[in-house]
Amino acid sequence: MCEISLAIDYLHEKGIMHRDIKPENILLDEQGHAHLTDFNLATQLEANKLATSYSGTRPYMAPEIYACALGIIDGYDLKVDWWSLGVTFYEMMRGRTPYEFSPHFTAEQVLLLIRESYVPFPAHWPTDLLNFLRLLLYPSPEGRLDSLAALKVHPYTARIDFASVLARRAAPVFVPCKEGLNCDPMYELEERIIVSTPIHRRRHNKKRFDETDALREVSQAFIDYSRPEALANGTAATCR
Repeated sequence: MCEISLAIDYLHEKGIMHRDIKPENILLDEQGHAHLTDFNLATQLEANKLATSYSGTRPYMAPEIYACALGIIDGYDLKVDWWSLGVTFYEMMRGRTPYEFSPHFTAEQVLLLIRESYVPFPAHWPTDLLNFLRLLLYPSPEGRLDSLAALKVHPYTARIDFASVLARRAAPVFVPCKEGLNCDPMYELEERIIVSTPIHRRRHNKKRFDETDALREVSQAFIDYSRPEALANGTAATCR
C-alpha cells in the first residue's frame, strides 16, 4: 500500500490521474515490490481543470465520477485515485470490496449505495486502521485523505519510514513464490486475444477460433487459479 501511495504521489506531481487503481493493476516483482501498471485510462490534468469522462472500473470508481456522469457536479480531480487506493486496501484486508453491487446497477444506484450504506469493518480492527480507511473512503472529496503528506502523518502510517520504502530498503511483507505462476494465464490471454462480441455482425472469424484452440492447449499446462475463489475458500497460497 505504501509503495502504491508513492506511485500515486509521483503521478499527481506530474498532474497525471491514473483512474484505474485496483488489485489487477498492481504487479509484484520477484522481491515483492509493488508496481502500478495499466495507464490506458490515465489522463493529464491542466492546472485548475477537471476531468469529466465516465472512466474506471466500477467497484473502484470514486463517487464523484458517478456524480459527474449524472450531471450533479461539473467534474472531478486527482482525489479519485486516493478513493481507489482505499477500496484496494480494504479489499487487501478483507478479500472483498467495501461496496458490493450488481453489474446491472445504474450510476445513480451505485452513487446512492455509496452515500447511504455503511461500510462493514471487523470489530477487532484497531481504531487507527478504521479511521485511516474511513478517510480514504470518505464519499465527499473535500473530507478525503488525498495526499501523501496527509498519509505520512496519519497515526496508522506515521511509524513508516517512507524514505526507506521509496529507496526499496524496506522489506516487503509478501514475496511471490518463484517456483510457480502467480497469475491465471488463461484469463490473461483470453482478455487480449479473444474478440469481443461486436454490435454489428461480422463475418466468421476463423483466426479467432484458431487462437482460442491454441489458448486452450496452453491453459492445459497450468493449474487454474482464481484469487477471489481462493480467498473465499481460505486456500490462498502463501510463500515465506
